[in-house]
Amino acid sequence: MSLLPSTRRNAAVSPSARIPPRVSDCWKCPYCPYIQTSRRSPDLKRHIETHTRPFAPDAALWVCCGVPLIDARGECGVPEKVLAEEPFVYTGTFMAGGCRKVFSRRDALSRHLRTHEGVCFSDVQAPNLPGNRVDAR
Repeated sequence: MSLLPSTRRNAAVSPSARIPPRVSDCWKCPYCPYIQTSRRSPDLKRHIETHTRPFAPDAALWVCCGVPLIDARGECGVPEKVLAEEPFVYTGTFMAGGCRKVFSRRDALSRHLRTHEGVCFSDVQAPNLPGNRVDAR
């Protein structure tokens, strides 16, 4: 099974790219016109990482991986048209209802699931997601 990168919301730059000289406004992103209005440095740092983080599917913490096939018909409510698609294996389990896109953050996966309701099925709390394992954090 191959994982798919999600569409970046910001333009990527090479991880080896030099950070442009510091701008006078310390709340401005050095890679794009974005200005951090909340004045929280963790938020700006997280934004800058969207430009510099390399895509590594094996290191993906959050994946739209669907639900285990054995659970898909019951409480998960996966529709028949989705169940008719060929299941795939993720972390050793047959899965149904996921598009296999990877996300760097849990909230991005949650947003994806909300906007693709009825198409993508997954559980952001699922123990098989690497981001939910204690040792992954």
